Amino acid sequence: MRLKILTVMMLLCAAGLFACGTAQKANKAAGDNSTNIQNDAPAGSVIITGSVHIYGSEPHTYVGIESDNGKTYAVYPREKEAEIRPLQGRRIEFTVRFLKEPAGEGSLYLRDGTVTPLSWRILTP
Repeated sequence: MRLKILTVMMLLCAAGLFACGTAQKANKAAGDNSTNIQNDAPAGSVIITGSVHIYGSEPHTYVGIESDNGKTYAVYPREKEAEIRPLQGRRIEFTVRFLKEPAGEGSLYLRDGTVTPLSWRILTP
């Protein structure tokens, strides 16, 4: 069972990396010079541009954010996961706060840290 889950997760990650690379090429071709992580966020927070991804398999799924530069962040707490879950598939600018310690199920699998989304703005419908 674990092998099947790992295989599915690897395939989903590979598909996500391909899609992210394709989007980055399109943005560069269109002249998009925006940065992925900006410093004009409120004190103690960071702005990340990316998209919501759902990881795992039912009934054990968790929400993560994949930035435009390919970094993946676990989302914590569960209430924030529930709020941004419906935004999957859209490009979004998130204002997040990084947690010092990993928290939540997603932090066991997503390598670049755990974040709490404070606010967000949808960039593509």
